[in-house]
Amino acid sequence: MSNELNSPTRNNCKIIVANWKMNGSETLLKDFATFSPSKMNDVIVCVPFTLLDSAKEILPNSIKIGAQNCSEEDKGAFTGEISASMLCEKGVTHVIIGHSERRKLFNETNSIISKKVELVLKNELAPIVCIGETLSEKKANKTFQVLEKQIDGFITNLDSHMGCIVAYEPIWAIGSGLVPSDNEIKETHLHIKEKLGQFFTTYIPVLYGGSANAENCSKITSIENVDGLLVGGASLNKNDFMVICNC
Repeated sequence: MSNELNSPTRNNCKIIVANWKMNGSETLLKDFATFSPSKMNDVIVCVPFTLLDSAKEILPNSIKIGAQNCSEEDKGAFTGEISASMLCEKGVTHVIIGHSERRKLFNETNSIISKKVELVLKNELAPIVCIGETLSEKKANKTFQVLEKQIDGFITNLDSHMGCIVAYEPIWAIGSGLVPSDNEIKETHLHIKEKLGQFFTTYIPVLYGGSANAENCSKITSIENVDGLLVGGASLNKNDFMVICNC
């Protein structure tokens, strides 16, 4: 395995991704207008589709703008869908793909997620691909098996992974206040990196997502193999998110 795969993120900086989900408003964006996180960390704020233009206009230039999803189709008669090429025209740089809520609530399969990742990369955007296990899968000691299957589902057909980010989000931890042990996070992230290393020798960042907040962010980001955070509810509070971005 290439040593580059296990390298820390550029200059030891972390990647902090905010997922606002179906929350937020122009009023909230204006509250973030003077947001000044540490220059050592890369910050990406993924807002609802309706706020993309406003986010581009209001948020500081140091913050990258991301979307939370895109269609698995490039164009055509797909009422209500938003394509990766449309997001590219809006100045988006990153797109969250395969979040557990979309897998569960919208029945997104590994095949659908693979198509989305391909289109995101085709349009020179960076996919943030989410993977994770349920509580029952964890209790059955199937975490690694589940993660490997999810990785196989989107990465085997890729010619390029440039800009690709993987976010490990244990589904049982999302919004629950529960967080895996430090060693569980360390070993799981290592396993993910080793799996990715079977396909590519270059470095792919692996973020942690799952009840990350202002209180535990420093502890989590200090764990070996953790390259950053995918943050949900805590990213909607300016003060909390400032702490997270500066951890």
